Amino acid sequence: MQSTTRTSDGSRDLDALLHEHGLRNTPQRQLIYRIVSSSPQHVSAVHIQRQLEDLMPGISLPTVYATLELFAELGIVHKMAMVDGAMLYDTGQQRPHAHMVCRECGRIFDLDIPPVNSAEINAASEHGFTVDSGDLVLHGLCGDCRARLAGTLSSPTTAD
Repeated sequence: MQSTTRTSDGSRDLDALLHEHGLRNTPQRQLIYRIVSSSPQHVSAVHIQRQLEDLMPGISLPTVYATLELFAELGIVHKMAMVDGAMLYDTGQQRPHAHMVCRECGRIFDLDIPPVNSAEINAASEHGFTVDSGDLVLHGLCGDCRARLAGTLSSPTTAD
Protein backbone atom coordinates (compact mmCIF):
# COMPACT_ATOMS: atom_id res chain seq x y z
CA MET A 1 0.00 0.00 0.00
CA GLN A 2 1.33 3.42 -0.93
CA SER A 3 1.65 6.13 1.66
CA THR A 4 0.04 9.49 1.16
CA THR A 5 2.45 12.23 0.22
CA ARG A 6 1.87 15.56 1.95
CA THR A 7 3.11 19.02 1.05
CA SER A 8 4.48 21.48 3.61
CA ASP A 9 1.00 22.90 4.23
CA GLY A 10 -0.41 19.44 5.02
CA SER A 11 -2.37 18.98 1.80
CA ARG A 12 -1.96 15.89 -0.29
CA ASP A 13 0.57 16.21 -3.06
CA LEU A 14 -1.48 16.43 -6.25
CA ASP A 15 0.99 14.54 -8.40
CA ALA A 16 1.28 11.62 -5.97
CA LEU A 17 -2.48 11.44 -5.47
CA LEU A 18 -3.25 11.40 -9.20
CA HIS A 19 -0.52 8.83 -9.76
CA GLU A 20 -2.02 6.58 -7.05
CA HIS A 21 -5.25 6.58 -9.07
CA GLY A 22 -3.58 6.00 -12.44
CA LEU A 23 -4.20 9.56 -13.60
CA ARG A 24 -1.88 12.11 -15.17
CA ASN A 25 -1.09 15.42 -13.53
CA THR A 26 -1.77 17.75 -16.45
CA PRO A 27 -0.97 21.47 -16.52
CA GLN A 28 -4.71 22.18 -16.49
CA ARG A 29 -5.20 20.11 -13.33
CA GLN A 30 -2.23 21.78 -11.66
CA LEU A 31 -3.52 25.28 -12.38
CA ILE A 32 -7.09 24.53 -11.35
CA TYR A 33 -5.93 23.02 -8.07
CA ARG A 34 -3.56 25.93 -7.46
CA ILE A 35 -6.38 28.46 -7.96
CA VAL A 36 -8.78 26.63 -5.63
CA SER A 37 -6.19 25.95 -2.94
CA SER A 38 -4.75 29.48 -2.95
CA SER A 39 -8.09 31.27 -2.85
CA PRO A 40 -9.06 32.71 0.54
CA GLN A 41 -12.72 32.32 -0.44
CA HIS A 42 -14.76 29.46 -1.85
CA VAL A 43 -14.75 29.73 -5.64
CA SER A 44 -17.06 28.81 -8.49
CA ALA A 45 -16.03 27.02 -11.67
CA VAL A 46 -16.76 30.21 -13.61
CA HIS A 47 -14.43 32.19 -11.32
CA ILE A 48 -11.70 29.60 -11.86
CA GLN A 49 -12.19 29.59 -15.62
CA ARG A 50 -11.91 33.40 -15.72
CA GLN A 51 -8.62 33.27 -13.82
CA LEU A 52 -7.36 30.60 -16.21
CA GLU A 53 -8.08 32.72 -19.31
CA ASP A 54 -4.86 34.69 -18.82
CA LEU A 55 -2.76 31.70 -17.79
CA MET A 56 -4.08 29.12 -20.22
CA PRO A 57 -6.21 30.63 -23.00
CA GLY A 58 -8.71 28.24 -24.50
CA ILE A 59 -9.40 26.11 -21.44
CA SER A 60 -13.12 25.44 -21.44
CA LEU A 61 -15.63 25.67 -18.62
CA PRO A 62 -16.57 21.97 -19.06
CA THR A 63 -12.90 21.08 -18.51
CA VAL A 64 -12.92 23.10 -15.28
CA TYR A 65 -16.12 21.40 -14.09
CA ALA A 66 -14.82 17.93 -14.97
CA THR A 67 -11.55 18.60 -13.14
CA LEU A 68 -13.34 19.91 -10.06
CA GLU A 69 -15.60 16.84 -10.04
CA LEU A 70 -12.53 14.60 -10.25
CA PHE A 71 -10.89 16.49 -7.37
CA ALA A 72 -14.10 16.16 -5.32
CA GLU A 73 -14.18 12.40 -5.96
CA LEU A 74 -10.54 12.18 -4.86
CA GLY A 75 -11.36 14.13 -1.70
CA ILE A 76 -8.95 17.02 -2.26
CA VAL A 77 -11.62 19.58 -3.12
CA HIS A 78 -14.91 20.01 -1.34
CA LYS A 79 -17.99 21.17 -3.21
CA MET A 80 -20.79 23.03 -1.56
CA ALA A 81 -24.20 23.66 -3.12
CA MET A 82 -25.62 27.09 -2.47
CA VAL A 83 -29.31 27.93 -2.09
CA ASP A 84 -29.40 29.46 -5.59
CA GLY A 85 -28.05 26.23 -7.10
CA ALA A 86 -24.51 27.48 -7.61
CA MET A 87 -21.71 25.10 -6.68
CA LEU A 88 -18.66 26.44 -4.85
CA TYR A 89 -15.35 24.71 -4.19
CA ASP A 90 -12.68 24.85 -1.51
CA THR A 91 -9.77 22.81 -0.21
CA GLY A 92 -10.27 23.30 3.53
CA GLN A 93 -8.47 20.49 5.30
CA GLN A 94 -10.97 19.86 8.09
CA ARG A 95 -13.62 17.48 6.78
CA PRO A 96 -16.48 17.83 7.13
CA HIS A 97 -16.68 21.43 8.25
CA ALA A 98 -19.20 24.20 8.77
CA HIS A 99 -19.67 27.39 6.78
CA MET A 100 -21.15 30.83 7.39
CA VAL A 101 -22.68 32.61 4.39
CA CYS A 102 -23.30 36.35 4.46
CA ARG A 103 -26.72 37.10 2.98
CA GLU A 104 -25.63 40.62 2.08
CA CYS A 105 -22.26 40.26 0.31
CA GLY A 106 -22.33 36.51 -0.37
CA ARG A 107 -18.92 35.79 1.16
CA ILE A 108 -18.44 32.37 2.70
CA PHE A 109 -16.36 31.75 5.78
CA ASP A 110 -15.23 28.45 7.28
CA LEU A 111 -16.38 27.93 10.85
CA ASP A 112 -14.16 25.95 13.18
CA ILE A 113 -16.79 23.65 14.70
CA PRO A 114 -17.74 20.07 13.83
CA PRO A 115 -20.92 20.28 11.72
CA VAL A 116 -22.13 16.81 12.60
CA ASN A 117 -21.74 15.18 15.99
CA SER A 118 -21.90 11.52 16.99
CA ALA A 119 -25.46 11.88 18.37
CA GLU A 120 -26.69 13.02 14.95
CA ILE A 121 -24.83 10.21 13.20
CA ASN A 122 -26.28 7.67 15.67
CA ALA A 123 -29.79 9.05 15.15
CA ALA A 124 -29.38 8.70 11.39
CA SER A 125 -28.15 5.12 11.74
CA GLU A 126 -31.23 4.24 13.82
CA HIS A 127 -33.22 5.06 10.69
CA GLY A 128 -31.00 2.82 8.56
CA PHE A 129 -28.99 5.72 7.13
CA THR A 130 -25.21 5.56 6.90
CA VAL A 131 -23.62 9.02 7.11
CA ASP A 132 -20.50 9.49 5.00
CA SER A 133 -20.32 13.28 5.01
CA GLY A 134 -22.11 16.29 6.37
CA ASP A 135 -21.92 20.04 6.18
CA LEU A 136 -23.54 22.81 8.14
CA VAL A 137 -24.27 26.15 6.49
CA LEU A 138 -25.24 29.11 8.65
CA HIS A 139 -26.76 32.17 6.96
CA GLY A 140 -26.60 35.68 8.34
CA LEU A 141 -24.57 38.88 8.16
CA CYS A 142 -20.79 39.08 8.29
CA GLY A 143 -19.19 41.69 10.57
CA ASP A 144 -18.39 44.06 7.71
CA CYS A 145 -21.94 44.06 6.32
CA ARG A 146 -23.50 44.30 9.77
CA ALA A 147 -21.35 47.35 10.55
CA ARG A 148 -22.06 48.92 7.17
CA LEU A 149 -25.81 48.38 7.50
CA ALA A 150 -25.83 49.63 11.10
CA GLY A 151 -24.02 52.76 9.91
CA THR A 152 -26.60 53.47 7.21
CA LEU A 153 -29.51 52.85 9.57
CA SER A 154 -28.14 55.11 12.30
CA SER A 155 -27.09 57.94 9.96
CA PRO A 156 -29.41 60.94 10.25
CA THR A 157 -31.20 61.78 7.06
CA THR A 158 -31.51 65.33 5.89
CA ALA A 159 -34.52 66.74 4.17
CA ASP A 160 -33.97 69.05 1.23
